[in-house]
Amino acid sequence: MERIETDMQRGLRKVRDSRMERMHPVKSKKRAGFSFKKFIKSPKGIVFSLLTILSLIGLDYPNSSGGIRNIILAVVTGLFMDYVVAYLMERPVRFSDGALVTGLIIGGILSPATSWYLVMLTTVVALGFKHIFKDKRKPIFNPAAIGLLFSATVFAAGDSWWSGLSMLSPWTTVLLIVAGFIIADRINKFPLVFSFLAVYILFFLVLGILGVTGAGDALRMPYINSALFLAFFMLTDPPTSPAKYSEQVFFGFLAAVVSGAAFLYLSKLSYLLVGLLTANAWKALQARRRQNRPVRRGRINVN
Repeated sequence: MERIETDMQRGLRKVRDSRMERMHPVKSKKRAGFSFKKFIKSPKGIVFSLLTILSLIGLDYPNSSGGIRNIILAVVTGLFMDYVVAYLMERPVRFSDGALVTGLIIGGILSPATSWYLVMLTTVVALGFKHIFKDKRKPIFNPAAIGLLFSATVFAAGDSWWSGLSMLSPWTTVLLIVAGFIIADRINKFPLVFSFLAVYILFFLVLGILGVTGAGDALRMPYINSALFLAFFMLTDPPTSPAKYSEQVFFGFLAAVVSGAAFLYLSKLSYLLVGLLTANAWKALQARRRQNRPVRRGRINVN
């Protein structure tokens, strides 16, 4: 009898231990740390590499030292802020590739003459909006665009889009287009890019033919470089842009039309950001409608 009770106790103990293991995984297993090799092959890693190359090329104009300072300040501020947020929210503290790319974009768009504290504030606002306004765990608005629009509106911060090679010779625009095509191909966003650029060019071309004052400027440097940079590196941001081809086409169309209207009636400095954020809002509304759509259940025939 004692032996039977012992066997039963052993069986119960094994069942209890297996349940405990499922509820509380063994902590001795090491978590996979940051791998630079994996990161550099990922979409964000490729964006990081191409942005870095373009920024280094963009430094080939006089008084460009402020540009590299802006990038360093924005990247360090972004990485530190995401670390603090993860710590306060008791999340796993990991290397934030999103903050890295956001910092590169902000530093590469703001004018090299921008004050250091304004670069840091722009980055803080950008990542603050990323963590506050989100759908599940994805940001609703492009973080860099939010921060840049805030600094341009509130502090009249200047932007030069120098990482888009807007300060160099016109032939360097080819390098920007090549880099952009690599990104669009890697993340499958060609319909979005082509839609935006086609509508953008057609919009201002028609206005120029009709004699609208200043419309032709949007097709010249540095404005056209800004539009190309935004199309390839900001509009295509996977969390804030659609994946379906049909939605990509409308997303690009909407961003281009709103950008054109903002260029004419709002601001020639932040018109592209207004178009991008409007398209981001439309994409978020589409996602919300799909979530609220009732699920249709088919009838089950019982024979």
